[in-house]
Amino acid sequence: MLAIGLLVADRILPEAAAPGTISTPPGESGLASDTEPALENASTANDPASVAVLPFSDLSPDGDQEYFSDGISEEILNVLAGVDGLRVASRTSSFVFKGKRKSIPLITEELNVAHVLERSVRKAGDRIRIAAQLIRADDDAHLWSQNYDRELSTQNLFAIQDEIARAIVSALRQTLNTEIAGSGEVTARTDNLDAYELYLRAVNARSIMSTESARVRVELLQQAVSIDPAFGDAWAELASDLLGLPTWDHQLDPDPYLQRGIDAVAL
Repeated sequence: MLAIGLLVADRILPEAAAPGTISTPPGESGLASDTEPALENASTANDPASVAVLPFSDLSPDGDQEYFSDGISEEILNVLAGVDGLRVASRTSSFVFKGKRKSIPLITEELNVAHVLERSVRKAGDRIRIAAQLIRADDDAHLWSQNYDRELSTQNLFAIQDEIARAIVSALRQTLNTEIAGSGEVTARTDNLDAYELYLRAVNARSIMSTESARVRVELLQQAVSIDPAFGDAWAELASDLLGLPTWDHQLDPDPYLQRGIDAVAL
């Protein structure tokens, strides 16, 4: 019960945003601005074995796949965060720069990291294209870049995320000539693409702190686990959101939701 309570608190309590961000009109990539002066030697005081994963831009034809590109970015961030010897800026901090036209040196200075992973996701029909690049801040050097163009499936998505994480760790090892233990590993969360997309929509909705958003998350996750009853991560999110929903909607009796949350954890 204590663990469930802590999980709910982590989902509900707002996180502090990174200071000093300035909103300006986003460009095509939504990332760095050529007109903004770069800081000299911006990353010299930063830990060399450090990286920020910026939210990948959504380049889908209708521009309606932001939840999907954000989900890919977060998955890669989570894998890199588990690599010993590598410091990764939190999602809360790095996603502050979503849609902001700020130079890479300025971003790394504010996040106190020496490298940035960024680029884009394009999802169209039954194809997925993910472009990623690793940039060193102090000289704006591209240490690694790669495009992945494959059939859209959960297997390919998780494989691409795994390849990107391994490539980043390898590039940093070679550049820094230092030991970074492990390489990260992406494990398949589900084999069902529809269930995975519902899960990503629910996770993306966490950024909206409202009663309606809480209800939407529960509905999306219930659909996800009905499609794939073995989807453990979706069950965990559903348990958290079931427990948290009565804290948003005070007209609800919390006891049934508490029991439903406990049942979801057990599954």
